[in-house]
Amino acid sequence: FSVTGGFVYLLAPTPELWTLVLSHRTQILYIADISFVIMYLEVVPGCLVLESGTGSGSLTTSFARAVAPTGHVYTFDFHEQRAASAREDFVRTGISTLVTVGVRDIQAEGFPDQISGLADSVFLDLPQP
Repeated sequence: FSVTGGFVYLLAPTPELWTLVLSHRTQILYIADISFVIMYLEVVPGCLVLESGTGSGSLTTSFARAVAPTGHVYTFDFHEQRAASAREDFVRTGISTLVTVGVRDIQAEGFPDQISGLADSVFLDLPQP
């Protein structure tokens, strides 16, 4: 109850809410598309997901919820500042234990050898696929 006589609602952070308020550093996917991607890729708890094109982190955040509590998302962006900003966002939203952010041009270099062949799902957002 607020001092002005109205109500204040505190909502737990969710990927849906985060998508609505995050800084749009790049074009993002919204919930309808994210739901389709997660369902189509069969991302479930315990999965290891590889993502190229972290961007603003909207999809990454939903991937993290889908793989929790035992899975992991490795996400890569070729733009160092976008990757750093996303990494900070993931710390702030409490999902940094589920997400590893890397700076890498996946189109030119591919995924790192140490995770190659381990993924349950791969999502590629490439400028020139």
